[in-house]
This record gives sequence, structure tokens and C-alpha cells, in this order.
Amino acid sequence: MFYLFANCNFVPGRYEDWQSAYDELGEYVWHNEKTTETYYFGIPMDYAHDISNTTLMLAFEVYGKREDLYQTHFSSPAMSTFLSKIPPTMTTGLDLVHYSLSSGYLDGPGDSRPCGIMSDHVITCNSHGDRNTVLSQLKALTKTVEESESKSSVYTFMAFSSLDNDVGVRIYGRYKDRATYETFQRRQEMVDFWLESKDQVKAMAQRLYVPNGKGWLHR
Repeated sequence: MFYLFANCNFVPGRYEDWQSAYDELGEYVWHNEKTTETYYFGIPMDYAHDISNTTLMLAFEVYGKREDLYQTHFSSPAMSTFLSKIPPTMTTGLDLVHYSLSSGYLDGPGDSRPCGIMSDHVITCNSHGDRNTVLSQLKALTKTVEESESKSSVYTFMAFSSLDNDVGVRIYGRYKDRATYETFQRRQEMVDFWLESKDQVKAMAQRLYVPNGKGWLHR
């Protein structure tokens, strides 16, 4: 599988215009591009109270392989129409980063149930060797989480290895609600992971999102 994260950066007040163009694209993709396995979006917590005015959206997408994105998805007539409509609504072009799955699970309950909140951690390790160490630690962590909480409260918990460089790691999670996330972050296994991997990590950015109700988690 081929995994994509994208930052969609909007001109203030233009999110709804962008979303209107996406709605047409999303309908086409759902019916015609079965290799687009996941098409899922999050709005920063900063704008949870006022989604229409957000200036950022996170896109999480899963394809069967790279060609399904760049040869099928991007070459469709619906995508051409979409790309012609959105430039006035965005402050940047398409901001895409690519990953392979290292460990974890997409849908613990198995029914694509909506989450209350999602987390995104983007990690830069000191070296390729350090990345391998961090991914090994994450493999053990994701296994523990899947066995204990995947059916009830931590709906998604995935660790990714960057395909764009040899030092990038990403952790993506979906949680029942804010209280679940706060409790999860404080569980001993999570604290141990952060402390044990600290020497291997050069930098980290993290953010919380809420779903915007568009797209699909999986088919």
C-alpha cells in the first residue's frame, strides 16, 4: 500500500469554496477509482468551532500503489477540473508527503466509525539508523495498543516510514474523544516510548484535528 499525507493551506475564508470543488471530485473518486482506498480529512482543533474559516486541512489518503495516485488519480478528468478550480482558494500548491506503513492498524473496530479527535506527529530522526530504532520501538507500542484499545477507544494507531527521505517517521491516531486521547497520551507505554526514543529524535511537530465529515476511512 502507498500512503499520502497532504497539507491543504487555504486563503482565509475560502475553505468552503475549496470544499465545494472537492465534493464533486470525491463523488467521482468513490465511484470510479477503487484503488483510492482511503480519502480522509481533518481540520485543526483551532477551528473545530468554526470549520468554514479554517486555513488548514490535513488529508490522509491510501492507494494500492504509487501509480494509483500519480497515473490514475491525478490524470482523471475530475481531478483536472478540481485542479483548475482550487488555485484561488489556496495559499500554496499541493503539499504532499509519501510514506510506507511500518506498523499499526487503520480501523480497530472494523466499522469505520467516526472519531472525535485525531493526532498527527511528524518526527525527524537524527539518522537512518536512529529511524530504524524508533520504528522498532513503535512496532512494539502499536502492537500493545492494538491488543488493548483498538476495539473500544483508539480506533486508529499507525506508524509510518517516510519515502521522501531516510529519517522521517509519522504517527497517526484516531480516538473516540478528547478524554480518550488525553488518557492515552499519559499511559505508561506512551510515556516510555517518548523518553526512550528522545535521543534518536532531532525534531517533532504535532497537531490535533477533528474530522470534517468528508471522504471515507476505507472501502
